[in-house]
Amino acid sequence: MRRMVAKVKLFAREMKWCQKHAEKIVNHYGGHGSKGSGAYNHNKISSNMVGVKSEKATVIYLKRFIPLEDIEENYIDFTNTSLIGDLNIYGQSIEIKGLRPHQWDKFKRMIPPKQLKHYVRDESIVVWTTASGDTKNSTVKLMGWNYAHEVQTKGVDVQTICANVWLENDEDMHPIEDLPQILRRFK
Repeated sequence: MRRMVAKVKLFAREMKWCQKHAEKIVNHYGGHGSKGSGAYNHNKISSNMVGVKSEKATVIYLKRFIPLEDIEENYIDFTNTSLIGDLNIYGQSIEIKGLRPHQWDKFKRMIPPKQLKHYVRDESIVVWTTASGDTKNSTVKLMGWNYAHEVQTKGVDVQTICANVWLENDEDMHPIEDLPQILRRFK
């Protein structure tokens, strides 16, 4: 079965915002090269750009179907640990996982076990994306999505630069075009 990939092209002003936000994240967690915020033990602007561009693009995609006022962009206030999910729509937690485009075929859908435990506890939906870590390429691809519990139950343990749970089979990923309808059910 062929799956749709949603492509979102960020405008120059959005790319500039993403760059500044990635720089804020790096500075907050101790500067370039420090341990950083995640399980991958690095803190680089380029790595954070992948995530921030992915988060911004997911909002742009979803606001085509869901009013922007119903989308809580928790990723903007990354220091507020009381917020659940990168996004929250109608009370539903959404986590965004981004890879660089050249990494997709090899790694696809992976979540570190500690993060996955929290995602499952929060009954999160995980959106899978690809984005470059620079400001030259403004295209972000939304590859698909899963409920976190699906990654937990169908995933396999793998070791990359850290421990991960890998949702190996492509057919286990839901098409991105189904996500807006699923989210509207939480309204």
